[in-house]
Amino acid sequence: MTRKTRWWLRGLLGMTALLGLVAGPRGTAGAGEDKVTICHIPPGNPENAHTIVVGASAVPAHVENHGDSVGECSGGGGGGT
Repeated sequence: MTRKTRWWLRGLLGMTALLGLVAGPRGTAGAGEDKVTICHIPPGNPENAHTIVVGASAVPAHVENHGDSVGECSGGGGGGT
């Protein structure tokens, strides 16, 4: 294989890998899992409470560890997923 061919092949493989990362499915952990809207209260920053959507399996940890609650935050904070 010539140097030019190796360079071209390496570039093609690199671009293919990059496109796979950019265009690949996001958040595949818990894919197909039911989603739940919660009011997330960041530890140490309760003023920044905001609405997020998490997988159903993550709800108990949020409620127990952060004091989060199921449902949207009152006061309009939100948007994060």
